Amino acid sequence: MKRQNKIKFSIKKKIIILLLSLILIIFLGFFIFSIFKTYQSPTERKLIGFWNVEMENSFWERDSVYDWGTTIMDISEKNICKLPTLCDTNLTVDENWAKATGTWEFISRNPDSIFLNVPNNPLHGKYAIRFFIDENGYGEAKNNIYKIELKNDSTYLICNKGDFIQKNWRKDWEKN
Repeated sequence: MKRQNKIKFSIKKKIIILLLSLILIIFLGFFIFSIFKTYQSPTERKLIGFWNVEMENSFWERDSVYDWGTTIMDISEKNICKLPTLCDTNLTVDENWAKATGTWEFISRNPDSIFLNVPNNPLHGKYAIRFFIDENGYGEAKNNIYKIELKNDSTYLICNKGDFIQKNWRKDWEKN
């Protein structure tokens, strides 16, 4: 009888250990999955945010002449992008930003290249990207301006970072 109780207790103990191990493995699996799902590469961290297109330092070769209503480009975390909008024929800004909204994705990591998929916008296309820091700044503001160069066969855009940059990002920014 004692031997049967020992065997039953041993089996129960093994089942409990097995269930706890299984729960731990499932928990670790979800934890690792969530880390991989939310991970952003240094290039993505640098790219995501608001960018001001410097029209005076940019050019594009197109058959048409465009009047830009806004010069803001928004690259969001969920692979959504909003490109600069055009003025309509009355030179008023098109308030329907849906025409300037599309998606973006990396198409190459070495060298870095992205595809801005916004078919209704003249800036739709594939671009090689290069990040750099303009240490001279603008006018009286002699501080570091974070910039990006977007370049393809017919377009060359220089944009400056329009949102808050943390000081510890400089090392990350200068790595690539």
